[in-house]
Amino acid sequence: MLKLIYLLLLATPLLCTETSSAAEVINAGVGGNRSSQLLKRLERDVLSKQPTVVVLMVGTNDRLNSGGFIDIKAYRKNVVSLIDQIQSGGAKVVLMTPPTCIPELLFTRHDHTKYADQAPKVRMQEVRTVLLDLSRQKQIPVIDFHNYLIDHKIADASKTSVIRNPANSGVKDGVHLTPAGYQLLARLVAEKLKAEQLDITKVICFGDSLTKGSKQANYPAYLQQLLSDK
Repeated sequence: MLKLIYLLLLATPLLCTETSSAAEVINAGVGGNRSSQLLKRLERDVLSKQPTVVVLMVGTNDRLNSGGFIDIKAYRKNVVSLIDQIQSGGAKVVLMTPPTCIPELLFTRHDHTKYADQAPKVRMQEVRTVLLDLSRQKQIPVIDFHNYLIDHKIADASKTSVIRNPANSGVKDGVHLTPAGYQLLARLVAEKLKAEQLDITKVICFGDSLTKGSKQANYPAYLQQLLSDK
């Protein structure tokens, strides 16, 4: 039943705000980025462009990329700095919890022994907890994409999952999204922007490869289409 609801969601047109025709969406995602790298390029890629809204999703590389994990306390500190600087620049912030992962597929690309102290799914649940806490503390909107995928049973190794796996895309990924996943993400963002009645004149999607996507499929491009529809 939940998977049917998800499929209906993808097929249902989204009503946008009256100002949607003037919306501009900028993809400021860079593959492999951690929160510390977002801080380094914040001025150039975000603040200098004077956005009205910044959709921030980061944490996957901080906590899952075995090339250099970042401590969860350091992650929280970096996200707080990102939020504070974006808000000081005059833009509204919308947080997004990164998706969970498929550990057995992640381990085909990363040494599983490096996660001995803390399992991958636990790491991402910890990221979610930090973001939800900051949302409450700072009273800013949050899209709980992480739990949405789990609740709707579309974050596993099945063909209907929106996390790339051999059954739905022929690849051992376990972290990144399928085109349907990017479309879903765009719809959730558009719905949140509408619900919060935010000024969508210039929306910057800021994050890592989950934001950047590919030329063929990425959520900022889908979001631009949704916000431009009348």
